Amino acid sequence: MRSATLLCVLLPVVLSGCAALPKGDRAATTQADWPVLLPIEDLTAPPPAEADPTEALAARAAALRARAALLSATDI
Repeated sequence: MRSATLLCVLLPVVLSGCAALPKGDRAATTQADWPVLLPIEDLTAPPPAEADPTEALAARAAALRARAALLSATDI
């Protein structure tokens, strides 16, 4: 039973590999018909350096400590 299920699944996949592919569009036959390529340096350049997050993290920590102190001082 398992082999029959496997055959039903794989047979269409295997047979589709034997299908004849249609001919491609032959409209662009000369080099002038192809699009202009862009330089690759923009893609391979290293990413810009990120800013140092130390000051932002210190400010955030101070704000959280101040909030914690405020919450601990309040009676619930």
